[in-house]
Amino acid sequence: MRLTLPFFKSTFLTFALISFGKLAFSQGDAIDLIQAREDATKLTQAYLNPFFKGLGSGMNNGWFNSAKTKNLGRFDLRIQASGAFVPSSDQTFDVNKLGLTRFQAAPGSSSLSPTVFGKDEDGVTLVDKNNPSINFELPSGTGIHIAPSPQIQLTAGLVYDTEISLRFTPKVGSNDFGKVGSWGIGVKKEITKLLPWKTEKVIPIDLAIALGYNQINYDHKVAIEDQIGDDNVNNLDQRIKGKFSGFTGDLIVSKKLAVFTPFASIGYNSAKTDIGILGTYKFNGEADLVDPVKIKQTDISGMRGAVGFGLHLAFFRLYGAYNIGEYQSVTAGIGFGIGK
Repeated sequence: MRLTLPFFKSTFLTFALISFGKLAFSQGDAIDLIQAREDATKLTQAYLNPFFKGLGSGMNNGWFNSAKTKNLGRFDLRIQASGAFVPSSDQTFDVNKLGLTRFQAAPGSSSLSPTVFGKDEDGVTLVDKNNPSINFELPSGTGIHIAPSPQIQLTAGLVYDTEISLRFTPKVGSNDFGKVGSWGIGVKKEITKLLPWKTEKVIPIDLAIALGYNQINYDHKVAIEDQIGDDNVNNLDQRIKGKFSGFTGDLIVSKKLAVFTPFASIGYNSAKTDIGILGTYKFNGEADLVDPVKIKQTDISGMRGAVGFGLHLAFFRLYGAYNIGEYQSVTAGIGFGIGK
């Protein structure tokens, strides 16, 4: 039984919409994991986990490129993107280690199947443990091993050596593939002057603490012609709804050298996923399936670090950083601003 509900196409389009450009992939006829019924959540989770981790790692990057805060009324607008490197261990998953209830890898075949960031090759064929005539093939990987995450950020200086950063993109997309939007807020406080010694005389550096929170929201209403079961059923409320969030808190040290400012940071970050394939799905000869996939999990929780730089040339800015955490990543961006 091969179904055509465009869950993975929608997921991949989300991936494309939140990156600067179109993700190149070819999935052929997407195999809908909803047909795995009671095993659908475990399989979807295993296949997309590197996407969740990579997105979480990337969205927590890029809040700052210096410990020095902007003066009151000064601001800059930056466009940047992070690329999280997916390790080889997260490019495949073992079907037989998921604890599936109904399905298993076809006897005599490999149980290792590519994740979304795995190789562009056929996934494992699953068979019903009690009825081998029911079988289907898991989706292939994209052949891409880097998870991108973009940000558009406005940062402005406030009083008392404090600055605020805002991230926002309105929901964009289409009824065919879904819509994605995001928002975030960050605060940075320079603490150099609060230290009990004159830092610039002991070690001429700037110190700051920073907090940041991001949220990405995705919605997709499945078209009637793609619904599972009777095509004449008009109100099964089939949809995909997702929320991805990230939090980070960091201690930053930097040193301004004319127009060039190197920095280093250490802190804690977390990322969470709450996504579901919702609605009613019909299978011939079996009970209706309601809300077949629900994933609510913490993807990342732990220490992180970064080293990078900011380069200010009149109104133009150039930023870059290497980020160390559960997934290693790089961040690069350009910006335009007024004042220090």
